[in-house]
Amino acid sequence: MQAQVRIPSEQPYRKLWDTFVYYENEQTTSEFLRRQYEAQGLESVSKWVYQATPKFIFSIKQAREYYRAAEACDILTKPLLLYYGMMALSKALITSRTPDYPSTTSVLKHGLSTRKLKRDGYAFADDEVRVQKDGIFQTLHQTLGGPDFQPMHPFRMKELLGVIPELKHAYERLYGPAPVCPLDFFQPESTKKPHWHVPRSFVSSARKTRDELLELLNRHGGEETRFSFPEEPSETGLLRIEVDGNPTGHRLLLHDFSGRPHLRLPHEGDLVLPEISVHFMVMFVLGMLCRYETERWGEMILTFSSHDTFLINEFLNVSMRKFPNLILDELNQEQTIFFTP
Repeated sequence: MQAQVRIPSEQPYRKLWDTFVYYENEQTTSEFLRRQYEAQGLESVSKWVYQATPKFIFSIKQAREYYRAAEACDILTKPLLLYYGMMALSKALITSRTPDYPSTTSVLKHGLSTRKLKRDGYAFADDEVRVQKDGIFQTLHQTLGGPDFQPMHPFRMKELLGVIPELKHAYERLYGPAPVCPLDFFQPESTKKPHWHVPRSFVSSARKTRDELLELLNRHGGEETRFSFPEEPSETGLLRIEVDGNPTGHRLLLHDFSGRPHLRLPHEGDLVLPEISVHFMVMFVLGMLCRYETERWGEMILTFSSHDTFLINEFLNVSMRKFPNLILDELNQEQTIFFTP
């Protein structure tokens, strides 16, 4: 489990990028990569560090420029800039684990594809992204320890957006109950260990019996997590979560900007995706809309003809702030919360 570090700042987003400066220095980056490669037991570590250091540094610097440009530009082009910024950050993370990346030209592809769009009746929430066999997404996803996919496995935008904690309220205004919910920390007066409560509303919206829900969650929870329905009258109808150790980094628990844990349900096909993968896939589809479906994209966001525009705008703002933070957490192997005191 990852440790949690809280950093106060009057400008959390600026502080986030200031923290990346550590990885834009040749000496500190070389030392960081050396530790990474030695921990993996690689041979010829000095050679790999020498080759990977400039590649890693320039990926971070390039990402910074893409995000800086995205912050200043209009929504017409923002998705494309953010997507390329994501790719640059992803390449840095991959390089920190795989020094010879890219070893083949096949891993340089996007690794994702979207279906051909029809002119009439298009709804972003119903659009799909499919995972290809090779490409940067697949390499990134494997680096994160994500589940294996069948070739061309589809994911709908609606099911991907639904598990991002910061989008919960916006999502529910448009589509109904989201497959994610905040957890309430509970400190019992008895000698029982502290735990979290899942709200009754989330349990009822899961459309599963109690036994089915427990089986699903405990299957993904691992040995360190126990889901149960408590018998105490004060907790009737609540789902209890007990985690041995620090819950940060648990596959079923995602955290919002404040560090509050949220429980998420698996996607269709019983897949639990890392949040980084979710952001990457959604931004890919938006980037393709922005670049190749210019007229449709303009109509969606300028004429307000699609009610999805509300959630798209929310996602762009959240992802611009959160995706670099998630990458930083992976590099540091700790969860860093930037907040305004």
